[in-house]
Amino acid sequence: YETKDFTPYELEVLGPLMTEEVCRKYGLYSLKSYSWLKKEENTQKELCNVYTVESSETYPVFAFIVKAGGGKKKIHLEGENKNVVVEEPEEERVWLKIYKPKSADKKYRFSYLGKKPSQHIFGLENVKSIYNKLQQEVEESYDDEEESAPAKVKKLERIIICSGDRDSLNMASTGETVVWFNSETADITETQIAMLFKYAFEVINVPDLDPTGFEAGKKLALEHMDIKTAWLPESLTKSKDFRGNPKKDFTDFMKSEAAFEDKEQKELRAKVKRFLELARPAKFWTEKWKTNKEGKKIDHTPTYSINYKNAFNFLKLNGFFRIKDTTRKDGYYFVQQDKHVLREVSSQEIKDFFNKFLDEKQKEKGLRLFPDELLNMVIGSEAVSEKKLQNLDSKEFDFTDYTPTSQFFFFDKFIWEVSKDKIERIDKGYSRYVMEGDILNEIIFRQTRTNLNTSKLKLEEPFFNIEKDENNNWKLDIVRSDCDFMNYLINTCRVYWKEEIKNLKPSEYNDYLKENKFIINKETLTEDQIYEQELHFINKVFCFGYMLHRYKDPTKAWCLYIMDNEVVDDNESHGRTGKSLFSSLALRLFMNSKYIGARKKGLLEGDFLYDGITEQTDYVLFDDADKRFQFKELFTDITGDLNVNPKNQNSYLIPYHLSPKFCISTNYAPFGLDSSSTSRLLYMSFGNWYHGKIEDFEERSPMHDFDKRFFTDWDDAQWNLFLNFAMQCLQFYLSTNEKIGAPEGNIRKRNLQTEIGVTFLDWADEFFKDENINQAVCRREMLDNLKNSHSSMRQISPTSFKHKLKQYCELRGYIFNPKEQLTDKAGKRIMKWAGGKTEEHFFIQVPEESAEETNNEQDDIFF
Repeated sequence: YETKDFTPYELEVLGPLMTEEVCRKYGLYSLKSYSWLKKEENTQKELCNVYTVESSETYPVFAFIVKAGGGKKKIHLEGENKNVVVEEPEEERVWLKIYKPKSADKKYRFSYLGKKPSQHIFGLENVKSIYNKLQQEVEESYDDEEESAPAKVKKLERIIICSGDRDSLNMASTGETVVWFNSETADITETQIAMLFKYAFEVINVPDLDPTGFEAGKKLALEHMDIKTAWLPESLTKSKDFRGNPKKDFTDFMKSEAAFEDKEQKELRAKVKRFLELARPAKFWTEKWKTNKEGKKIDHTPTYSINYKNAFNFLKLNGFFRIKDTTRKDGYYFVQQDKHVLREVSSQEIKDFFNKFLDEKQKEKGLRLFPDELLNMVIGSEAVSEKKLQNLDSKEFDFTDYTPTSQFFFFDKFIWEVSKDKIERIDKGYSRYVMEGDILNEIIFRQTRTNLNTSKLKLEEPFFNIEKDENNNWKLDIVRSDCDFMNYLINTCRVYWKEEIKNLKPSEYNDYLKENKFIINKETLTEDQIYEQELHFINKVFCFGYMLHRYKDPTKAWCLYIMDNEVVDDNESHGRTGKSLFSSLALRLFMNSKYIGARKKGLLEGDFLYDGITEQTDYVLFDDADKRFQFKELFTDITGDLNVNPKNQNSYLIPYHLSPKFCISTNYAPFGLDSSSTSRLLYMSFGNWYHGKIEDFEERSPMHDFDKRFFTDWDDAQWNLFLNFAMQCLQFYLSTNEKIGAPEGNIRKRNLQTEIGVTFLDWADEFFKDENINQAVCRREMLDNLKNSHSSMRQISPTSFKHKLKQYCELRGYIFNPKEQLTDKAGKRIMKWAGGKTEEHFFIQVPEESAEETNNEQDDIFF
């Protein structure tokens, strides 16, 4: 290596007060270049490659050059015979710590040349030098006439521990004496700390503000309780460095506080001095000894008392804070923070923490350092009381678990963040927090009594791929087949499974279904049938993702409407298609929910419908709604603020962005459907692969396919797959701006059946045969026939009759009033002579294709 003089730019890069004198004092040099030999196996040293790095005007390279070993021989006596032993000094060696502050990648800023020791305290030689000078001053000022008087102890006022090289040099540039270790996370021993206190009255640690720095600073403060800690202001992290990372260390603080117009930086020096004066230890008690006039101790048992400011600092280091909450009686509550998880605690629990901490320290360090008198003082003291704890540091935590484009999922040890571009695990540097009862571990345990083993959770590669093809049609590719929950959803999408077995004998059904589980694109189906089943799966992925995203987008104010896909008479609706496994079990594992059984008469008119719902409620499920469920009454709650009237309490309003998402699960199609309803509902329909006993088929449930109960019988591997699948569903939802509802065919048919009603449907099927089909029939005669045939229809109006007749034609695939049959001038009606006057007629035309399909259906039924 080759050294050179520092340039003004290099000193400016190091810090606003940096001088060449400070650098030399701490062994830092500016390098013109350095080289190293890359050793290769079975290659002579002379033939190995040599690499050289050169500095430039704008790319400085620095090095701490450390000399180790050497010195004088050590002589000591050994054994009973007092044999003289001479120890030769270690061979003198030099090692370098290279520092490149302008490296684009932070991980390449530091490197080493030579063999560095496992533990090295930078700046220690400087400390010893200053200390020795102080002792020399004491000896020189010692008065020979007062030889009997003890010499006054003289030490450094304080030693500062900084987290790294640059921070330490900047601290030193303010006139402070500094030491630092190889790493901010180095294990610092009691012997090393005792050595520092030998040289100075105070030892102050200045940690970084990032998670690693905070944990290292907390650990040092709590292990060595006489050390003071000076915490940098948290506001520093609000701005960013040239790499785009939040500022976090003492150098950033110096550069932020430096004033360009102040040449001597007097104000900056004063700020640093005040900053260090505010340093506090974790030691929350003081000791006081009785002394005589000369200051000698006359009682070796001190009295103890609580230092309140230090006690609050101790609590802060251990994660205790006060959170303001105007809804609470006292206007606040206490929490203990452990990384991203907060646990609410009482004042008694905080006092117990003091006692428990001292108990453990006494066992670890012994009675000399932690005597019973100290512990008894804390136990009997009223110093740690509710009233005193009102002064505990208040802190604001962001409990929002979403952004418009992402969602956070909190586990006990980490967070998963999902966005359209990636799914990321966060282990440190938390910006969002969660109360202990809201972590997924706790929610899953409450719902399933399963202890989620998060050590087994890992992010997986995609289970499926969904994208648009060149024709703007959705394209699905299933990549994995070992996720039980995804396979269950695949089966609920197999709306054409009966088509797969129509050519099989009934005795072959069960064997076929067992051998062909979880196949959504069976080759025996047509392309259209496969595509429809794939659309059902894509819709379910989309709906799962939509419900998992806590953000309430005003343009996506939808209620998830889960129903059966099979087109049957609503009076014979079967259910048991697996809907509850999704709506009542799976979704509720991710969020705080309100379950409402929806078959109760007068449910929506009840005064306390939303009792128990708070701003922390994410999901409201109306389960098993009947066919007359008036979901329109929920529209304002779905799209606006939610008015909650709890029992025995005052009502309150939850704003839309904090209100829960809604879901209705039912065996029936929605009643009273119109365009306004459609825009507020997100349909999800379930095929009847799973069913009760129907036709020639015995009951079939997920237990038949998986031989285990979902959630409660899962092992760690299946939980991991399920959670990954859920995250991937959310990622897909976030990646598209479309509203992907279920394929509309059967849903529309079931909606039409519900709107038309069974009575009208039976009458129309009977009436439109033979002579009344494919010809004009007087409207009055039709209406009279309906009223005379069914007394329940006597109040139907002509307008309603015409509307239902149009719906009937849409359901059956008929044509209502073909254009060529219209006779009035406006071209809207068929007017013909009947009963001595001109009256409106209706013409119901059956296309040839529909007639053929009807005949085929009749043949099938007959067969």
